[in-house]
Amino acid sequence: MFNEVLSSIGARVLKESKSNRNICDLDATLFELGVDFSKEYKSLLKLYEGSIVFEKGAKYKPDIISPLADQNGFQSLEILYGLSGEYNLIKRNKMYRKQIPSNMTVIGEGVGGDQICISKDDGKIYYWHHEAITENRSTFEISSNLDDFIFSLEEDNDSSHKKRINESESFFDF
Repeated sequence: MFNEVLSSIGARVLKESKSNRNICDLDATLFELGVDFSKEYKSLLKLYEGSIVFEKGAKYKPDIISPLADQNGFQSLEILYGLSGEYNLIKRNKMYRKQIPSNMTVIGEGVGGDQICISKDDGKIYYWHHEAITENRSTFEISSNLDDFIFSLEEDNDSSHKKRINESESFFDF
């Protein structure tokens, strides 16, 4: 079911050089990160292997509207980290280990480098704002669980957030 949801909004594997295509073992990745995902999300990670980007963008409406949402209550999703490449789950979590709360695991990225995280405590999905002034104001709940988060994703027809990004200087290869 996840694949149908993501396919309907233009999901595809992030293009990366062949040298970055070493695929991490899913079970070893989950063990190292100290998390577990639903059976369906594990299948999705195996299917795509690499990180997932969206041809027309992706957005979601968080359960609790944050100050980072647009005027309609939506926030954008740039990428879901996968099992291979520069944007794999292990590399991204190592990169953010000392920045995000210790009970969080990054699973994706919003616009501008903010991270989408899953809580190791309760499985809820959070948005981590990397420019927050204090740690207690850095995370905002998005969804009660990963499955609901994936099902909430929609195609982002409003490209206003993309206007703020100079695509020629973006580190993603769309």
